[in-house]
Amino acid sequence: MGCCAAYGNRVEPLEPSSQALEGPVKDRTCRDVLFLVLFICFIGGMCYVSYLGFISGNPNRLIYGTDSWGNVCSQNNDKIPGSNLSGQDMGQRPVIFYYDKDFLKDISSGNYLTSSSVSVCVSTCPNSTLTTVQHLQDFATTYDSRLCQYDVQISQYYSGDVNGTGTCPPLPVEATTEIFHRCIPNSLTSVFNQFGEVISSVLNLIDQDFSEKSYSDLQKTWQDILYLTSFALALSVVIIVLLRFFAGVLVWSMVIIMILASLAGTGFCWYSYYVKLTRNWLIGSIVATVVCLIVLLILLVMRKRIALAVQLFKEAGKAVGRMPVLLLQPFLTLTVRGGTAAGLVYLFLYLVTAKSTSVNDNNGHVVFTDDPKMNYLMAYYVLGFLWIMEFIVGCERMLISGAVVRWYFTRNKDDLNWPISKSYKTMIRYHLGSIALGSLLIALVQFVRLIVSFIDGRLRGKENPVAQVLLKMLSCCLWCFEKFLKFLNANAYIEIAIHGYSFCKAAKSAMSVIIKNVLRVAAVNCVGDFLLFVGKAGTVAIVAVVGIEMFRDRVDINYVWLPITVACIISYLLSSCFLSVYEMTIDAIFICFVEDCDMNDGEKNPYFMSKSLMKYVNGGKLVDNKEGKEVL
Repeated sequence: MGCCAAYGNRVEPLEPSSQALEGPVKDRTCRDVLFLVLFICFIGGMCYVSYLGFISGNPNRLIYGTDSWGNVCSQNNDKIPGSNLSGQDMGQRPVIFYYDKDFLKDISSGNYLTSSSVSVCVSTCPNSTLTTVQHLQDFATTYDSRLCQYDVQISQYYSGDVNGTGTCPPLPVEATTEIFHRCIPNSLTSVFNQFGEVISSVLNLIDQDFSEKSYSDLQKTWQDILYLTSFALALSVVIIVLLRFFAGVLVWSMVIIMILASLAGTGFCWYSYYVKLTRNWLIGSIVATVVCLIVLLILLVMRKRIALAVQLFKEAGKAVGRMPVLLLQPFLTLTVRGGTAAGLVYLFLYLVTAKSTSVNDNNGHVVFTDDPKMNYLMAYYVLGFLWIMEFIVGCERMLISGAVVRWYFTRNKDDLNWPISKSYKTMIRYHLGSIALGSLLIALVQFVRLIVSFIDGRLRGKENPVAQVLLKMLSCCLWCFEKFLKFLNANAYIEIAIHGYSFCKAAKSAMSVIIKNVLRVAAVNCVGDFLLFVGKAGTVAIVAVVGIEMFRDRVDINYVWLPITVACIISYLLSSCFLSVYEMTIDAIFICFVEDCDMNDGEKNPYFMSKSLMKYVNGGKLVDNKEGKEVL
């Protein structure tokens, strides 16, 4: 692929290739079948693990909490032999109350089912401080919410042990707020030391009055939010069209602004030195001059490559215009990923809560203990979850790459003939194994990152700074490696769409393209990131302005910023979905362009690229006949 060496301004074709590239390979075979079989078997193992969790776990233990006798709040419970107070109907008691106010220490350490503090299910949390036994009795009578153990009569209430192990809570009982079905004390000084100032800020924001007003505002404005979202949907499409025609204007305007800013900044520094004659301004002027020269040199070297990146944006606009259904693919992927993730997370809750039970003979309390084997099964399940999520993303990239490759290598664009459907068929029939391998590599790196984060969390707060620094460095390296793998995978899928390679061969070919065109890749990425940012920011900004005008005179809304913020967030997500297709299309066209000028010579083997791209290739001729016309 030396024709695309990154050191010239144009793409210089090699001597005629021994085998011309006539488009995506038609004679394909199934690739990386072993990894597809492994993927299917792995999912089968996840199903078995889910079954084990399903028969012994209960997500409500985590969601609603359990009392000291194994009763799950908010549901009817089965009797546990040896525990007299187990097997109670807690349907009217959905909230859990802990006698020890420092119970969050157990939760923060992961012992959410093994807290030593006595806990009972109650109907409502005490919202004021209870200082006397009479207050305890009045609260139980008024709200039908008994804070003592279930077998203690209201008339027998008393102040329990300070350590929270008695049959009644120790007095005074602090005022609490219900958060996630837990009665959280309003004063959480000891808890703040465990969770940090962030939790303090969050809890301060969770105000009942604020929540009620926010909910009321969203109820009143949901139709307006829907209108703004629909407007953002249409606006995203319009911006995609505008990017095709005005990409050059935006990019070259930014280049001119950078040049003028560099010159102006340098001139200002030298003028200030001329006026004040201080050493600081002299040093600043020299530094500014060096930076300005570097910026000008980079722009001078990259000008042709920037122009190529702009042209690729325009070509991507043509491709999306020919295949507008591609814009729906991210929403389909998002739906599939969301539904799959929700189902897998729900099943994972069964695994997390799958614990063995034993009864303390002294007080009848039920103790939940971990099964060591279940920890390994949960790790297996998490790896499978990551693999499935990345597999879905890989399918999306392969699908879009296949459709764009067919568009690029079709001379007459009127003869595309269902490129997306054909891309689906090719992917499912031949390349699911390659996607399974590519997604497995990313999932393994993500899994190792989770392990490193887990170890780092365990060491946090302990006096071992060297280990913590090493873990931070390792985590950073893994993050960079994951980003590189995702970038390599995306380009490997494009090579697979063109040549039908196995994943490893495609990754090697993609790496060769990237290395030999490193400056062009940098230009395409920089220009692409800038234009995509402009598209997203433009969508959000316009929606925000329209939202401000829409809600300006609404006196029935408590927080005008709330519906506008919700609409802007949704607009950003919609815009990101649309523009992600644009980004993947640009990457695919770039690889096709490189392969086109590598495998074809423009004479005996005519190029497939458009006339607009031909000016970036020396010595090539573009077919322009009845069968091979260019359609803009």
